[in-house]
Amino acid sequence: MDNYREVDLLPVKAVGASGTETIDIAVTEPLTSLAVYFKAVNGAAVADAVPPEGCIDKIEIVDGGQVYWSTTGPEALAAYVYETNRWPSAWYDERLSAGQNIDLPLLFGRYIGDEEYAFSPSRLLNPQLKITWSRNALHTTTGYQLGVRVKAMQGVTPPAKALMVKNVRSWTSSGTGIESTDLPVDLNYRKLYVRAYVTVRLWAELLTHLKLDCDVGKLIVFDKSQYGFLDLVKDAFPAVSHGATISMDDGTWKDAFVGNLEGCAVNSGTLAYFANAWHASAGRYWQLSKTDAGGAAADVSSVIDLRGYLPWSILCYPFGRQQEPATWFKAGNYGQVRLELTQGEAAVPFGILLQRPTTLP
Repeated sequence: MDNYREVDLLPVKAVGASGTETIDIAVTEPLTSLAVYFKAVNGAAVADAVPPEGCIDKIEIVDGGQVYWSTTGPEALAAYVYETNRWPSAWYDERLSAGQNIDLPLLFGRYIGDEEYAFSPSRLLNPQLKITWSRNALHTTTGYQLGVRVKAMQGVTPPAKALMVKNVRSWTSSGTGIESTDLPVDLNYRKLYVRAYVTVRLWAELLTHLKLDCDVGKLIVFDKSQYGFLDLVKDAFPAVSHGATISMDDGTWKDAFVGNLEGCAVNSGTLAYFANAWHASAGRYWQLSKTDAGGAAADVSSVIDLRGYLPWSILCYPFGRQQEPATWFKAGNYGQVRLELTQGEAAVPFGILLQRPTTLP
């Protein structure tokens, strides 16, 4: 490889309160990453726990009727975290009228500059990026901005394969019990992602058991309770951290956007006020904000650092040695690969995603 070329596929621009932007991927060189920038502006009130990625309903890479990448904003963030072991570039700010933004890189290789796995638009007929978003009521109607940049590799023969993350099924639970999903077996698996998320609930109450069964018991990849599976995630990935400027309210819970919170540190930015936070290894933290005299205080401007596992309560299972394609899970060796998820309650949005080495024409 000679070098990289940074290209603004879509220069940052103002967009409406909701909509879909379709962008032609008119770049001839192979892309090692593509980053979606999204900005929101808070309204004339505190915007508690509504980061901008939560407004992105779908990010897709398509070519005609073929979908190569398909995630929501939170799913794209989780895929990046599980690949790099760090939070993407972001500015989170809950204060009234403040702006906040996220930069969501989609990675197509095992690492930046991977010449074997990269997205080669030149291999497709009409590659397009489609981004769909909708407004959160705590954001202004005129503050959203969208941009897209890519990192193109110079002097590289366009690879025939790219690592693509794609949602294979989404549903809302109708009750408790086991929900079975037959996963596609046409490509190998590098990572499996599972999401069960409701803003004010612990993920482990929504998803209580996970089992991956091949050919009805011929191979059981895992058969774990939710907490046993959490141990697998912790064995494979480190804790990650992210920071925010928040408005502390004494005696209330707030979402940390990591399903298993392991640490939080708060500093008040307002004179004569004190702030602290407490967590119970869940996905939220208990806010404590007091006046100098010891009374409860609301909307105390503070900064917080949050550290934990499971970004946006999304679980991940890595197959094989991540840098060695020969060790990834060979789904094609089986007639049926079934994921069984035990649901804890009704009306919970679930999602299953796979990262697979996807052949480009």
